[in-house]
Amino acid sequence: MERNEFILAANKGALSGAYLLHGEEDFIKENTLASIIALIDPALRDLNMDVLEQASANDVIAACETLPFMAERRIVLCRSLPKDDDAAKIAEYVQHIPDTTLLIFFIRGKADGRAAFVKAMAKLNRAVEFCPLTELEAKRYIQKQAKAIGAPITDDAAGFFVALAGTGSAALYNELNKASDYAGAGNEITKEAIAKTVTREIDYVVFEVLDHFIAGRVADGMKTLNGLMENGEKAIMIAERLRDKAKLTIQARELLDKRTAKDEITRRLGVSPGYAWRVSDSAKRLTNAQLKGLADAALALAEVTTMQLTGKARAEDALIHALMLVVV
Repeated sequence: MERNEFILAANKGALSGAYLLHGEEDFIKENTLASIIALIDPALRDLNMDVLEQASANDVIAACETLPFMAERRIVLCRSLPKDDDAAKIAEYVQHIPDTTLLIFFIRGKADGRAAFVKAMAKLNRAVEFCPLTELEAKRYIQKQAKAIGAPITDDAAGFFVALAGTGSAALYNELNKASDYAGAGNEITKEAIAKTVTREIDYVVFEVLDHFIAGRVADGMKTLNGLMENGEKAIMIAERLRDKAKLTIQARELLDKRTAKDEITRRLGVSPGYAWRVSDSAKRLTNAQLKGLADAALALAEVTTMQLTGKARAEDALIHALMLVVV
């Protein structure tokens, strides 16, 4: 089942049967689980909820077969995945689980897709992967959370927020509270408030630098680059990160040109799904001339450290020279 579909059903109290919740986006996953548990009357929760640390088939089935007490449904929460014979037995059982029981397998991180139980749950459309947010999803998340706390934020400001803070929901949530406190209760969260309060996620800011130069927005690129260095980031470190991003973007473009599937692109790039989306989105917009310029820049960025160590050029100057190679 798709993540957002599951969250919508959870918020409506419309879930039934068994589900496997996994994926890298632990913060949203935890909050979704909390909203499911909250549907049970707190006064009766101890009587209508079982938490199992081990996925023994006998224990899981016994818990699921217990009738709820003065409630329509009970929850069985299992914080590990069954293995071997237990996995096969539970995979069969979940297809016949009582209507009065909601069985949740909840694990941190991403489940091993090769495991028999994970495959079985996916085949039944009962596996829900909480993938990292894309930038668009992160922006919508910020807008939704801002609305919930009564703090207006424009679409442009939300995009700026994500460009600084990245797409991790836990960081977005914490940084939004900081920005809201700075702006004051009920006041708009402006770009000024964001710039003064939001802790920058370095990888996303570096990507913004690269995007500006590729698009020919040299003044914007220089402004963002100078902001990084004013915040204490060293030119050599920035060059290394830019080189890595340039190489990833080129690799993503080659895979896109071969019509490689999204999941396979993520696997080959060796990054998170959200970051793979970010790289691919940048790569697909490149012209052939920009692609060549990016390849030249990647080589030059790899030489920034050597240029400074040998005294041929300051790291800052070599960095800027490398970035100008992508401007066509």
